[in-house]
Amino acid sequence: MARALASGCALLLAATTAACLTPAARLSAPPDVTDRARDDGIRFVDVGDAFLRVRVKGPATSTKTPLVLVHGFGARLENWRAVQDALAADRVVVAFDQKGFGQSERSDGDYGPDKHGADVLKVMDALAIERAVLAGHSYGGGVVLRALVQNPARVVGVGLVDALILEAQIPTSFRWAKAPLVGEAIFSVLFSELPGEKYVLAFHDGQRFATAKVLDEVHAMQHQPGSTFAQLQTVRAMTYADATTSYRTALADKPRVVIWGEGDRVTPLRHGKQVAGVVDAPLIVLPAVGHVPIIERPSQVIAALRDVLAAADVRPPPPPPPTTTTTTTTTDAAGDSGVTP
Repeated sequence: MARALASGCALLLAATTAACLTPAARLSAPPDVTDRARDDGIRFVDVGDAFLRVRVKGPATSTKTPLVLVHGFGARLENWRAVQDALAADRVVVAFDQKGFGQSERSDGDYGPDKHGADVLKVMDALAIERAVLAGHSYGGGVVLRALVQNPARVVGVGLVDALILEAQIPTSFRWAKAPLVGEAIFSVLFSELPGEKYVLAFHDGQRFATAKVLDEVHAMQHQPGSTFAQLQTVRAMTYADATTSYRTALADKPRVVIWGEGDRVTPLRHGKQVAGVVDAPLIVLPAVGHVPIIERPSQVIAALRDVLAAADVRPPPPPPPTTTTTTTTTDAAGDSGVTP
């Protein structure tokens, strides 16, 4: 009887929380940007089903290869700030909040690696960036590779930082969350009430980087309308088994690097070795660093990405697609046919 009652309560909780997991309403216009934020390079771009917050730094007149930075699950563009500011000295560097995260919209519609990968290309379109090096952290690594597979000609180099790109890396709780009702219960309770605790575990030295101010910001971000909906939809669309075979083909001879924190407790170093093998890239291991090297050890991430950028800068643009001569068949008044080039 007790077991049946517990099961019934669990189902009731799941059903109740499921009703609360709804997207935020779609905005009719982009959010206002303060003068201070605008001076910092912040703007919003429309990718069709959401306004995404974007930060653009660097000289607009630079002829060097632009860099686009993609954050991880539950994160925001600020995670890349130190890396972005350093590398924007001589080129355009873009960071943005993915749909459902940071200050971007949490509207209805698609989520997951394929959708977010397509959004990377749409952000590039909005900023008139034809080709770029892409760098992704954690979940953002898989997003970067989906953008690459979708349009290899527009990606001229790749940096992967503690990247989630393999089916084996999906956390157990995420696998459970794919089940109806179970996911609603997990995300409504655990992921809404304990974001700070998970944030601390992402660092080798959690007490240093997970300050009270940062944890308050993480908590506020998590409790924006539509956040739990967006995260659950993203998790349910996480599939990598069929994608990994296309990674290496799409990378071809593009410069690339994999960077990993030796003390990563989210995606352990053994996964980093697997990732480096799958994409056939050098692996740089950072000692005394957890899952977020872009915050804990940005100088070494910057150095590794500089190597990829330098290689991309000297690569010639791809040749234009071959032109084809079309012929038009015409018929004169007498009924004779002729071919007009």
